[in-house]
Amino acid sequence: MTTLKDHLIQILESRQFEVEERDGYLYGQREDVSLVVMAASDMIGDDIDDFIRNVRGFSGRKVVASLSKIDDRIHKHLQELGIHYWGREEVEHEIGTLHLRSVSDLDADSLLDEVISDEKPLALAEPPDLAVPIIVESAEKITEQIVKPTISIDDVKYIARHEVQGYRYDLELTPHFLFHYVLNIDDKQQRAGIVAVNAMTEHVETWRWGFELVESIDAPASKREPTIEEDKALELAREVVSREYRSYVETVRDYGHAEVIERVGPREDAVVIESKGLVYLPVWCVEGKGGALLINSASGKIISEHLHGPESMRG
Repeated sequence: MTTLKDHLIQILESRQFEVEERDGYLYGQREDVSLVVMAASDMIGDDIDDFIRNVRGFSGRKVVASLSKIDDRIHKHLQELGIHYWGREEVEHEIGTLHLRSVSDLDADSLLDEVISDEKPLALAEPPDLAVPIIVESAEKITEQIVKPTISIDDVKYIARHEVQGYRYDLELTPHFLFHYVLNIDDKQQRAGIVAVNAMTEHVETWRWGFELVESIDAPASKREPTIEEDKALELAREVVSREYRSYVETVRDYGHAEVIERVGPREDAVVIESKGLVYLPVWCVEGKGGALLINSASGKIISEHLHGPESMRG
């Protein structure tokens, strides 16, 4: 059974780190760069408190990795302490990057670069000028917007061979409504991002910067149609963005007998959301002897997996 810790060891060793496990944590050393990682399939608040206390004297980079979602307040607290957090999305991104590096010369971006560099932010990279669109769009007017794939069918087969022993590969264009948002936290601090709402499942997630929109792709693919309107998608996106905004302006203080939430007075333009329209994300639907996978063709990330047999018990 391959555990989360096993995957993290492989990721670190692929980037030339010497890794050893001490007191339940993974310590990596590479030249003058050192880091410590806590791996937890299920994240418990006490585990994070213990990690913060136990590595307080460690001078290198610190990472908390988990397959479960943590509370926004805990995430914010980790950021304030300079500790990087990898959730399921980030872990799957790194596993996909590891697979791609092993089969091609593709210089795929790794989140370890953000951890190692003091010059990069803890959160997703933001454009220097928030007024400039961050989506790479065609100079010509296009009738249908498709996110350009960055991985080939050979890459997908390699990932699937190791995960589920894939034998069938179908490419589907899944509709998403995109929204560019800006959070004006105070006079000096802003945050920006892209929220994507799956127009079939209503699942909401944040997309990374720099993807390219094109009119067509070379690979044959079937197209799925939206089942919700843009107004509904905007409502879902606004809920997520508003929650992120509150994570920056709310402070929870524990007075023993009660918790008090202190809020910074909201600005009139606190949250700005701009629709970027409907785009289609190519997703590889893979069937195999060991189960099924959905793989994002623009990032190589495993979106979901349904495994059969003993592998389904892995952490």
